[in-house]
Amino acid sequence: MEITRLHKCKSIWLNTTDTTIANGGTNAVRRFFTFNNMPLIQIKKKSYLKVNALTLSGAGHQNASNHNWTIKLHNINYNQSSYYNSDGLAEPTILQFNFDMKSTIQNSLYALELEPQDIVNMTIEVYNEAGEGLVKSAQPINIHLNLLIEEYEDY
Repeated sequence: MEITRLHKCKSIWLNTTDTTIANGGTNAVRRFFTFNNMPLIQIKKKSYLKVNALTLSGAGHQNASNHNWTIKLHNINYNQSSYYNSDGLAEPTILQFNFDMKSTIQNSLYALELEPQDIVNMTIEVYNEAGEGLVKSAQPINIHLNLLIEEYEDY
């Protein structure tokens, strides 16, 4: 009988206010956000990435209400044989949610199996059901996202 035990848990906070158009961190439509100044995150063992928390801020955050938002993760090696989606895109969806100013409804609990790798930057893609990024009525919306990487030890 194989027993798998949690070995380590890494917490990563991503804040879209840390990316700017000037340094290539985001694009004008605020759909892609690249985090370039991250410390080295080493994945050496069987690991799963999960979303732990999400909140919105910024001048346009009230305009994010009543939209279904999707967050995809780029620049990460994951077990492609364990991941499937119907949108025909190769980038994994890590979160889908509906924001309504009182609460955020997360539509699923995702767990993405990661391959061993060294992570020094991440890119997230955020868009609503109309394909719009994090800007509504010319006002920016910011996402504060907490990711957990749970590393497991096989015994």
